Amino acid sequence: MSENMLTEIEELETVFSTDEGTVKAVDKVSFSLEKGRTVGVVGESGSGKSVTSLSLMRLIPNPPGRIVGGRLMYHSRSKGLVDLAEVPENEMREFRGNEIAMIFQEPMTSLNPVFTCGNQVMEALILHQKMSKAEARARTLELFIEVELPRPEKIIDSYPHQISGGQKQRVMIAMAMSCNPQILIADEPTTALDVTVQATILDLMRRLRDSHDMGIIFITHDLGVIAEIADHVVVMYKGKIVEQGSVWEIFSDPQHPYTKGLLACRPPLKHRLKLLPTMADFMSESDEGEMLEIKKSVDETIHDLIITPEETAERHKNLYAQEPILTINNLKTYFPVREGLFSKVVDHVKAVDDVSFDVYPGETLGLVGESGCGKTTLGRTILRLIEPTAGNIIFHGKDITNISGDELRDIRRRIQIIFQDPYSSLNPRITIGSAIIEPMQVHQLHGDDQTRRQKVQELLERVKLDPGHYNRYPHEFSGGQRQRICIARALAVQPEFVICDESVSALDVSVQAQVLNLLNELRDEFGLTYIFISHDLSVVKFMSDRMVVMNEGKVEEMGDADSVYQNPQTDYTKRLIAAIPRGDLDDIKKSYLSRKTE
Repeated sequence: MSENMLTEIEELETVFSTDEGTVKAVDKVSFSLEKGRTVGVVGESGSGKSVTSLSLMRLIPNPPGRIVGGRLMYHSRSKGLVDLAEVPENEMREFRGNEIAMIFQEPMTSLNPVFTCGNQVMEALILHQKMSKAEARARTLELFIEVELPRPEKIIDSYPHQISGGQKQRVMIAMAMSCNPQILIADEPTTALDVTVQATILDLMRRLRDSHDMGIIFITHDLGVIAEIADHVVVMYKGKIVEQGSVWEIFSDPQHPYTKGLLACRPPLKHRLKLLPTMADFMSESDEGEMLEIKKSVDETIHDLIITPEETAERHKNLYAQEPILTINNLKTYFPVREGLFSKVVDHVKAVDDVSFDVYPGETLGLVGESGCGKTTLGRTILRLIEPTAGNIIFHGKDITNISGDELRDIRRRIQIIFQDPYSSLNPRITIGSAIIEPMQVHQLHGDDQTRRQKVQELLERVKLDPGHYNRYPHEFSGGQRQRICIARALAVQPEFVICDESVSALDVSVQAQVLNLLNELRDEFGLTYIFISHDLSVVKFMSDRMVVMNEGKVEEMGDADSVYQNPQTDYTKRLIAAIPRGDLDDIKKSYLSRKTE
């Protein structure tokens, strides 16, 4: 190994024992990482990218998993060249956190809720660096300043639930950097973050890499993010590396159909498409599981799906000639801030502050903005899951702001919501069939349970799930499949209006494309109207006819989705658009050439 080489993974094989037999999660994977460089490992859920990184840290639970082949060569600061696959467990603890650190995907579940943020970083310093408590606290404060946390002296004594998602991720980065590791493994560190927060986290990681001369293994399903940070890209599919090369090579001339599919599944910003391309447009599998390429380029596929400005204008002319299905007038939702022994109200958080707009039948209205801008509160207020402070919600010409009882129950049948997290939206103790049939029973639809069961099976088929899975439980499905179950449950009561609240934000780009296409198909088939809530402006632009940009509870700007993107009127919207990871070849080339000359 050269002096700059930190690790060489050679022919790594990791398997898991299951009831159905042995599953090879990582199959002869090989790549290397140098100081000051970032290797991007990209692929869908189940591709083996996270298992590869956990194998490097020897964190595979045994049983059921174990490393059965290959070498994990690592250039240790203290022990020289070692094979981590052969290192005894008690010695491995010296490397973990101290020389090889990891940032996990979900900071809320990675941070202990009963300890302050400062204590959790101090623990690593006391354990590995043998610091006193006072020294560890001082160093933690330095780290919080380095990762650019606001008010670090306050956050050091704050609990995880008291800070935002982006701030929690910065605490995780500070914890990972606390022992000045040589290798930082970042496993989907920006997946659920706003594009603006994501951009700052990526910039922070680049600067930390360069200032500390460390190597980063950056794991993600989004090639747009990879373009922003990686030097070398490893593309994984079903445990194998299907392609690897420099970021410029992968983006300018992808060789494998799977890579082409990953690149094409991201919602394009330059065009409006009828449908998003999916993996099926570029590859298929034979009966023997062999991958088959479909001879069609990304550009050809996208060209066939483009909607012309004239087609968009005709659709909008027909949409806006109708009476609105929903009118929001001066809506306000305030939350009281209480202090003192008697919980006296001292202020209000203005989550939704004087918002007004119309939604037309068959339209998709996009609500976009950063976390905390009020978009989710607005969606829940429309459904009266949160009571409004002032203003009017008018549905089909009827003011529903103050209705209750049977009237409110009927409105909630006609206006449904698909929540962000399909994991917590479904009861783990009841089958998916029972979850979908229950709202039919509550609203006494479709006569008897036998007819309802048939309807459930029809809905499962419509959302492209196997009707034979009626008696399976939620944990037996992937994230994308669970979101389809939630869509089927929303459709079970024959709604007219659906609020989609960040319903694809946690999904792989390829699965996200399938779900977005499905939502558009269902809108046209069932005559649905959508409010589509997301922090991802590229997704909102693809889905929406019009776009509402929210900031601090207020409407920042509103208009035709393409016009808002192409000609934003406010600095806030311009900042949101500038933060979208594009993966443009010009930007990649500039970044790549600058890195090559350093």
